[in-house]
Amino acid sequence: MPKRFVTDTDIMYEAYGKGETVVYLQSILGGINPGAYYFAGRFSKKFRVIIWDGPNFGQSGVTIKNAPSEYHLACEYLAGLLDVLGEKSVHIAGCSGGGEMGLLFAHLYPDKVKSLAMYRPADTASDIEREVVKARYFDIAEAAKRSMREAVEYSENPPQTRFGNISRWLAELYRKDSGKILGMNNNDFAEIVTNWGKWMGDPNFYRANLSNEELGKIKIPVLIFPCSDDYHPERLAVDLHENLPNSTYIPTKKHRTENEIYNEEQDENLFGGFTDFVDGYEKFMNSING
Repeated sequence: MPKRFVTDTDIMYEAYGKGETVVYLQSILGGINPGAYYFAGRFSKKFRVIIWDGPNFGQSGVTIKNAPSEYHLACEYLAGLLDVLGEKSVHIAGCSGGGEMGLLFAHLYPDKVKSLAMYRPADTASDIEREVVKARYFDIAEAAKRSMREAVEYSENPPQTRFGNISRWLAELYRKDSGKILGMNNNDFAEIVTNWGKWMGDPNFYRANLSNEELGKIKIPVLIFPCSDDYHPERLAVDLHENLPNSTYIPTKKHRTENEIYNEEQDENLFGGFTDFVDGYEKFMNSING
């Protein structure tokens, strides 16, 4: 996997095909996944497709700083990667939290984005997603208030709850770069992670916490393609469609049950309409590129 040094760490990426560049963003809480490879395989016949491990994920390096959210941090490093690769303006497609990251990126770096596609806008204010936010951010922050060592130990052996393993991210970063993790001021780290959790847990997360006015300034073509369930409800997509001035909205074909989402053994990115999204995205790209 190629890598580029961005700001203060290595960022890993893969690129396939030739043509206008499309960046695919998987759900931010993870590295390159099977859905990313499926997307790249479908679109690399007509486009140059970039997939990546965001900072702190997969094979990319460790960097934790006082950004407003983990999403802002990822946007900063994506912008840096595109600069290093000589990419001036790209199309972005994102799944779940990757869609919110794409929306935030379009707000922060409007000159770098030609179009945006959002698949499954996420309701992080739902009860189950609050469990995810608590495990990833707030539980780690509480342990860090005691010491960075205790935060790592907690992350290594989190409670055996449904989403407890989501807390393991800090231990994984420790294995990559123990000196950087233990060298952080524990109170500063706890404050950073708490703020990240508040940002992701905000009821307006699906809008990247942007106001109506800020959404109205995003003039690029936007595809909104929900896959409706209790945690990615259709109303979020409808609200985005009503406030993004150049958006295309494709309604959900099927409402997924909780059993289908969380209790079955399957890859979430290839289930529940992802292939329908890819089909819709192909038509969307054909329409905006003539």
